[in-house]
Amino acid sequence: MILGLSIYFILMNFYVFSILGWVYESTFVSIRTGKPVNRGFLVGPMLPLYGTGATLVYVLLRPISSHPSLLYALGMLIATVIEYLTSYVLEKLFHAKWWDYSKAPYNLNGRIAIIPSMFWGFLTLFLFDVLEPFAIWLIGLIPEATGLKILAVLILISLADLTYTIIETVNFRKQLETLYTFRQELEQQFQELQLNSLKDDLLAKIGLSEKIENIREKLASLKETVIEEPKLRLIEEKLSDYREKSRSLLKNKHFFMGNRRIVDAFPTMRFIPKNKSSISVKEMIGYINTKVKKNNKD
Repeated sequence: MILGLSIYFILMNFYVFSILGWVYESTFVSIRTGKPVNRGFLVGPMLPLYGTGATLVYVLLRPISSHPSLLYALGMLIATVIEYLTSYVLEKLFHAKWWDYSKAPYNLNGRIAIIPSMFWGFLTLFLFDVLEPFAIWLIGLIPEATGLKILAVLILISLADLTYTIIETVNFRKQLETLYTFRQELEQQFQELQLNSLKDDLLAKIGLSEKIENIREKLASLKETVIEEPKLRLIEEKLSDYREKSRSLLKNKHFFMGNRRIVDAFPTMRFIPKNKSSISVKEMIGYINTKVKKNNKD
C-alpha cells in the first residue's frame, strides 16, 4: 500500500490516465491541424506524462481534496515539476527539445510556462471532481484477478513500445545530425563564394520545394556571370543531396510510426547540435505548415 492505495490501483490508474491523455492530446491536435496526429513520445496510444501526473497528484493530494485553492496550487506545482523534469531528461538523452515554450510569456528555459502550468491547476480540479471518480468506477468494473492479467499485458506492451521508440528516436537523432552537418557544409560553401542571398534562401522558413527552387533559379542566373561554374555545379549536386536527405527523414507516412510521426507529434521540437544553439527541426528539413509537396519538379 502507498498512502492508503494499493499498487494494483495505482498502476491501473496510471494506465487509465495515460490512455485518456493520449486520446485528449491526439484528438485536440488532430482537429487543430486538420489531419490525424499520434501525440506523445511512445508509438502506442499512451502519454505517460499524463498518467504520471494524474496518478501522482491524486495519490499525494487526496488529503486536501476538500480545499480547492490549495488543491489547484499544489496540483499546478506537481504537474509543472513533472513537465520540466520530463523535458530535461528527454533533452539530455536525445539532444532535442521535444516541446518549446520559448515564445510563451513567463517561461522557464522553454520547458514550462505560466499558461500551461495554470492549465495543469484547472485539470487537477477537474481530475478530482470528474476524471478520478470515472477512473475508480472503470477500474472497479474489472475483477482484480482479470485486472492483474490486463496489467501484466499492458506492462509488457509498454516495455516493448519503449524499447522500439528509443531505437527509432536514436536513429532519428543520427539522421538529424547528418542532415545538420550537410547543411552546415552548404552554408560554408555559400559563404566562401560570397553568395549570401543563397544562404538566406537555405535558412528561410519556407517549404523545401520552394526553398530549393529559389536557390536553383539564382544559381542558373549566376552561371552566366560567374567564372567558377564548376563550384556552382558542385553546389547544385549538394543541394540535390540535401533535398533527398531531408525527404528521407519523412519517407514513412504511417500514423503510428516513423520520423514523420515524431515531427507531427512535436511540431516545436528543436534539435540541439553539439556546442551549438538549438534549431527548429521543421525549419531544418523544410517541413513547413506540416505539409510536404508531392509530384514537384525540383
